[in-house]
Amino acid sequence: MISHHPDSISSDKYARPPAVHGSLSNKTKLSPLNDQKGPIPSLTSFISNAASPYLPLAFLSSPLLLLPPPHRDGLSCRTTSRMRMATSSRRLAEQRWSLNDLSSELLALIIEHLRDIDPPSAATSRRLSRRFEAVATPIVYHVLCLNESIVSTDAEARYPNLFRNVAAHTNHVVARSNLDPFGIKRVLDRVRRLQSVQWDYVDAEFSGLLWLPSDVLKSEQTRHHTTKLHVQGLPLREFEGHLRDTYVRAIPTDLLTTLKLASPAPPLTTRLNSLKQLLLLSRRLETFHYEDRGQGTNFKFSPSERMPALKELVLKSYDWNHSREDVNRNWDFSRLESLDLVSVPIFNFLVSVNFNDLANLQRLHCEDYSAHQVTDKRQDATRGLHLLVKKHIRALHSLSLTCHTSSFPLDGILAHASTLRSLRFRDHVGFGEEDRRCPTLWPADLETLGRQLPFVHTLEIDMDIALCDPPEFLRAICAFKKLHTLTLHVQTVLHPLEIVHPGMDRDHGAAVRTFGYLIQCKQDFEARAVPGCGSQPWRHMTINVGGWRRAMVRRFSAAWRRQNEQGVFAERCFILERDRGSSGRLTFREERCVETRSTTPTPERMLRSV
Repeated sequence: MISHHPDSISSDKYARPPAVHGSLSNKTKLSPLNDQKGPIPSLTSFISNAASPYLPLAFLSSPLLLLPPPHRDGLSCRTTSRMRMATSSRRLAEQRWSLNDLSSELLALIIEHLRDIDPPSAATSRRLSRRFEAVATPIVYHVLCLNESIVSTDAEARYPNLFRNVAAHTNHVVARSNLDPFGIKRVLDRVRRLQSVQWDYVDAEFSGLLWLPSDVLKSEQTRHHTTKLHVQGLPLREFEGHLRDTYVRAIPTDLLTTLKLASPAPPLTTRLNSLKQLLLLSRRLETFHYEDRGQGTNFKFSPSERMPALKELVLKSYDWNHSREDVNRNWDFSRLESLDLVSVPIFNFLVSVNFNDLANLQRLHCEDYSAHQVTDKRQDATRGLHLLVKKHIRALHSLSLTCHTSSFPLDGILAHASTLRSLRFRDHVGFGEEDRRCPTLWPADLETLGRQLPFVHTLEIDMDIALCDPPEFLRAICAFKKLHTLTLHVQTVLHPLEIVHPGMDRDHGAAVRTFGYLIQCKQDFEARAVPGCGSQPWRHMTINVGGWRRAMVRRFSAAWRRQNEQGVFAERCFILERDRGSSGRLTFREERCVETRSTTPTPERMLRSV
C-alpha cells in the first residue's frame, strides 16, 4: 500500500503505514496529523479501433470492457438474479445488521485493515460512536508520523488530546530531518513505550541539528525499551580529518537497525571509510541498502574488520570484487533472508560466497552489470544462479532475475513451487533496441509454470511478438490462478522511419486491446473453473513498451530523435489497475518518465476510466 503520506515504517515486522492522518470532516479534525485527500478524478473511457500487432486480427474488434467489482464467491449471473428476488423480510433482516454486532476483536481487525488501505478513513471511524473511538484510537495512534503542527511550540496547548493519546498508545514514531529537532524531542519524551523511530532524511544536505537523530533520542528512554532506529535516505559522503566520525556522532550505533542510503547526487565518492565505520560499529544492524551510480565502488576492509550479520542486504551499483577469503573474513551472511544485487557483477559475487550461507534466502533479486569487466561472464553467472536457486536455497518467496533465460532451466523456478509468490524472469536483451529479438518463453512452458506455481500472484516477463503467438502467450499467463499483478515487457510497434499521422497512436491502441484480451481470458478461466476455485481478478497490469524506465535516456539514433521532436516515442508505459474503493472500476493511464538527456516533452498522459 502506498499511502498519500510519505512516511511509514517498512523494515520491521510490526511496521504499519502511518495511521493518524486524514481529513475527518469538512469542519472538524481529531488532530493536526490530518491531510486533505482530493476526490477521485472523473475518468473517460478510450477504445481504439486501430489494428494491434500484439494480437491477430480476430481479436481486434474486442473492446476493453468496463468490469464491475468481481464476484468472489463464483456465483453466476443467474444465481445472482435469484438472490435479488429474496423476500422482503430477508432484506429487512439484512438491513438491521450493524458493525456494532461484531466483537471488539473483529472490529479492531477491520479498523487495522482500513488503516492499511485508507488511513484517513481509519481516523474518521473514531467519530462514529464511543465504542468505535475506544477501539480505533489505539490503532490510529500506534504509529505516529510527525509534521510541522505536532512539533510546533504551541502544539500541547492546541492539541491536548493528541499528546494524551501519544503517551498511552504510541509505540512507533516517524520523523523527518527537516522538522524542528526540539519539537521532535518534545514529542518523543511523551512516548512511554518507544519501540522504534524512523528517521527520514528529506534532502542530500547536512544542516546542523536538523539531521542528527542522536540529538533527539533520550538515552534512558531508549535503553530500557530496546528502541530500534531506522534511518532512511542517508546522504552518502566521505568525511576526513576532524569530521571523519560524523556519521557515528550523528547516529546512535547501539540503536541502529535499518540503514538505507539516498540515491547519490554527483559528485560521487570513491571512498567509503566514513560509512564503513558506521556499519562496523552498528552490531544490531539488520537491514542495509547501499545505492551508487554506474560501476560504483566498494568497501576496503582490513583483516580484523567484520560486517554485522544482516538479514536484508541491497546493493545497487556496487563493484563487488571481494575474494572468497575476503567474504569469509569480512562478511556475515549466516542470517541473510533477503538479497538484492542490482547493477552488480553477479559472477564475481557467486564465486566469492559460500552457497550454503544463502540457504535461508526468502527473496533473491539479481540484475547483472559487468560492462566494465574484461570478459562477459553473464552466461556463467546465469548457470551459477540456476545452481544456487535449484540446489541450495530452501524456500524462496520472491525471485527476480535478469539473466540469459535460455540458460536458466525452469526446474530451478519449479523447485520453489510450494512457497513462491512473486516471479520476475527477464532476459538481458530486453527491448531497448528495435532490431534485436528478446528471448521469450514458449507458451507451453509458461503455462506449465502457471499450473505448477499455485501461489504466484505477481509476474513480470518478456513477450517478443516475433518469437511467439501473442494470444497463446497471453492465455498461458492466465494459467496462474492466483495472479493479480502483471508486468509485460514488449517492443514498440513503431518503426523509426515511418510517418505517424496526427491522432494515431499504435502503441496505445495495442496496449488497450491487450489489456482487454487479458481481462477476457480471466473471465474464460473463471467460467470454466469449479465454483469457489476460480482465478484471482486483475488488480494491476503494466505494459512496458521499448524498455521504458522512470528515469531514462531516449534512443540515440537520428531517426528516433526526429520522431521524439514530433512527440512520438518508442518508450512508453501503460497501466491498468483496479480502484481500491468500493466501485472496483478499472482505471487506465500512461505513466510519466523523467528524461535525463533530452528536453523533448514526453507525450500527454491522461487518465482514462475504462
